[in-house]
Amino acid sequence: MRHHARVARFETHGLRVARVGVDCVDVDRMIRFWSRALGYEVTLRGAETAELRHPASAGPKLLLRQVRKLGPARNRLQLDLYAVDAERVASWLATLGARRVRRLEAVGEAGYLLADPEGNEFRVITAGPAAFTRPFA
Repeated sequence: MRHHARVARFETHGLRVARVGVDCVDVDRMIRFWSRALGYEVTLRGAETAELRHPASAGPKLLLRQVRKLGPARNRLQLDLYAVDAERVASWLATLGARRVRRLEAVGEAGYLLADPEGNEFRVITAGPAAFTRPFA
């Protein structure tokens, strides 16, 4: 396991995503969506924020920040999520409240651009099983 951790640090230049922030109007609604979508649990809940984390501390934390109004000039963030099968995952996320925006086809990447219940766009990209073989170190 140590070898894998060293490889992961080297490949990311010693950096990794620790927390991703998302602006939202209804924090509780977004907690319900993202906790079910990612299997995350609420680790901190403030009056206007919530922090979610994978139960095994795998991957980055997700910070939901309440704002009064979502504006087009504001960069609210876009997540890129890897999936073994983007079609299946996009369909499942739609049952949770996501909306398909369009299909993505690029060199080496295929999947979907989706929007969460508040319109924040994110991508689900087919990465195949190999993308999940290495631990998040």
